This record gives sequence, C-alpha cells and structure tokens, in this order.
Amino acid sequence: MPVYSLATSLWPNGVPFDQVIAELADAGFTQCELVATKDLADDRTAGERRRILNLHGVWARTIHSDLSVDLAALDDDVRTQAIAAVAACFEPYAELGGFAVIVHPSRGDSPEQQLEPRVDAFRRSLDTLTALAENLGIRLACENLQHKGEPRPLCRMEDLRRVIDEYPPTVGICLDTGHANNNGLDPADEARIAGDRLIALHLQDTDALEDRHWPPGLGNINWRRVSAALTEVGFDGAWTFEVKTGASGPAATAALVRRIADAWAEGRAPSELPLTETAAGFDAL
Repeated sequence: MPVYSLATSLWPNGVPFDQVIAELADAGFTQCELVATKDLADDRTAGERRRILNLHGVWARTIHSDLSVDLAALDDDVRTQAIAAVAACFEPYAELGGFAVIVHPSRGDSPEQQLEPRVDAFRRSLDTLTALAENLGIRLACENLQHKGEPRPLCRMEDLRRVIDEYPPTVGICLDTGHANNNGLDPADEARIAGDRLIALHLQDTDALEDRHWPPGLGNINWRRVSAALTEVGFDGAWTFEVKTGASGPAATAALVRRIADAWAEGRAPSELPLTETAAGFDAL
C-alpha cells in the first residue's frame, strides 16, 4: 500500500514550522516534503526541527531545494551561484535524516540552439551536487519541468532519463504529474519512462494549461492510469501531494488531500469522492 506525503508548500510563508508540522500531522500524514527556502529559513537549529518532527511523528522524507536559480545557466558564475544556493540545504536537511533533495534542472525557456549547451551545463552542475549529496548520505531527485510553449531543457522524461542514466543510483527522478500534463504528455507514460530511476513524486492536477497544483480530481489527469503505471514500475517511494491552498485554508486542504489518499488506498478514484471543493475555490486565492 502506498505511503502518502504532503508538501509543506501548501502553507504560505510566515506560518511557523511547528504549526505547519502539527497541522500536517493532524490531517493524518506521517511524511512530508519540506521547502528549503521556507522551512529552513528561521533560526531554529536542526535539533529543534528534529524534535518538532519527532513530536508529531512526521518524517521529512524529501525537501525541495531553491527553485529560483538556474543550474543550466550558460554563464559559469551564475551557475556556480545556483549550485551554492541548491546545496545550501544539503547539510541541515541531512541532519534531519532526510532521503532526497528535489532539484530543478533548469529555469526558464531557451532558444532552440541553446538547449544542448544548457543540458551540458546542467550536467556540470549535477556532477558537483552529486558528490556533495553522496558525502552526506542523501540522494538527488531531478524533476521534469514545464515549458511555456518555448523550448526548455529536460522537460520530457525521455530527455531527463537520458541524462540521469549517466549517474549512479544516488541520482534519480521526481515526476511532477501536472508538469507532464501541461506539456501535452501522459503522466502515466512519463512514469513508465522514468522507471527504476523514479524515486519521488509531485502529485498535482491541472487543466493541461497552467501549473494549477490542484488536488487530484479537480483537473483532467487520469489518476487510475497514473496509479497503474506506478505499480507497473514498482515505485516504492512516497506519493507526495504538492498542492496549493484552497479558499478554505491549508489545514482544510490538507484534510481534503488526506481523504483523497484514503480513497486511493480503498481502490477508489478521486472522481468518485463527494468533493464539495471546486477548482474555482483554488483559483480564488
């Protein structure tokens, strides 16, 4: 049976770490994905964060590194700064006993002629980050990203898998279902391509237009196909919901997502749930 996790990105900046973890646990989650630029930004020590997590029985299985930087930058100075920004969370996260750091391979679209040079630039970044992560006993999960109608490096799983296969098993893939859907790709097929290198998930629903981060069932992703594909490839990691807050607030949204997880555990699809929340309620914020 899958283990479900919830990304703390559901809670806005400024909500204290202890409140976030308490509300996440109250919703029934025992695993979470932290956000490095939010959850590690206060002056708490790793020991204090660990005590809060242990108090509520929550494991910070994954953490999302800084997504504002470009690891595929062609300017080496910019790329070096990006590596430092991403790696800044490695040690404090390792001290929490974490499993994997989510990494965005690039930022922004590119002219067609820059795609391969930018992929090579990302490889150089990944060389450095892999060595740093391995020294701390944590893994890297590189995420498939969304393009906006223009070329962007490593948005298609087949392109990302080709790069990841050059690295040891400590480097894997994070499948974002919404990104795949918005790229005109079937998230289930993308999961199959990721295969045994798939070590993390971002589960979110979309309308195939924008990066909505809706709870599953509010968009047009076929979740039965996704579930079947994950079973087929033998995925044994956490099924992490990366959704945004609805009009009812983060605690209520966390409870809604837990109901969806429980329905999946019972073999039901999100569309079979009596959801009172609508996509409009999530777009209202």
